Amino acid sequence: MPRRRRSTPRTPGDALDGLLDALAPEGAEDRGLASIQRVWSAAMGGPIAAAAKPVAIVDGVLHVGCREATWAHEIQQREATVLERLHEVGFTEIRAIRARAGAA
Repeated sequence: MPRRRRSTPRTPGDALDGLLDALAPEGAEDRGLASIQRVWSAAMGGPIAAAAKPVAIVDGVLHVGCREATWAHEIQQREATVLERLHEVGFTEIRAIRARAGAA
C-alpha cells in the first residue's frame, strides 16, 4: 500500500516526537528524560529554559545543566517551585533537582 502524503510538512520537533514515540518499548511509560525535555520550556518559562536544560534522571533526581553558576544556584534555591511545576505536568516521580554549571 503506498504511503499517503501529508497535507502540511512536519516540524523537526514533531518528527522527533514521532521518532521517540516509535522507539519507546511497547507499553512503556513515557516518563524519561526525553519527555521532560519536551515540556521543559513550557513548564519552566523562558528565562529558566534558556539557561538550563535537563541532562539526566538518576534515582528520581533530575540533573539540570546550567549555562552559568548563577543559574545553577537559582534553580537550587527554587527547587520546590521547579518540582511543583514538574509535578503539575505529570512528572511526580521526580523528587529532587540537582543543578550544576557548565553542563547545558
